[in-house]
Amino acid sequence: MSNRWGAERKGVMISERGVVEKLVRQRAVVKLQRSSGCDACEARGSCHAEGDKNMLIEVENEVHAKEGDTVEVSMPTRSVAKMALVVYFGPVGALIAGAFAGDALGRSLQLDSPLAPVIGGLVLLAASLLALKGFDRFARSRPEYHPHMTRILATGPEPAAPPSGDSR
Repeated sequence: MSNRWGAERKGVMISERGVVEKLVRQRAVVKLQRSSGCDACEARGSCHAEGDKNMLIEVENEVHAKEGDTVEVSMPTRSVAKMALVVYFGPVGALIAGAFAGDALGRSLQLDSPLAPVIGGLVLLAASLLALKGFDRFARSRPEYHPHMTRILATGPEPAAPPSGDSR
């Protein structure tokens, strides 16, 4: 099967197991059960699945799964690592760089105030958060930053037959 992110499949993938809850056009809503890896994840406190064992994601139904099917949902490790680097370390790095830049600017202007590094840090932090909005738009437009349904692991139960009018 060839698709637009086939080159990424050759790399290491992060995969989770989920159940197709419903189908919406060519997309599927998949319920992923939080794995044991979630318990050790640094982002567990900010994850929208916190407090629930499951999270819902919407993915393209490239493997033609049906409601109730158990599927594998994968994403390239490289993409996850890039996103984590940008989202977690970008603002922290900007805050630190801004503090140093603010301090240097304050010294060059002969300001003897501890506010210069604080203001510099906050300015670059705000700029990094705006840059994250741009990265979000970029990532939404690139398939390698989206999870993909990679295969059907088990088919779900067959839908019940509608009751017939004949009860003999």
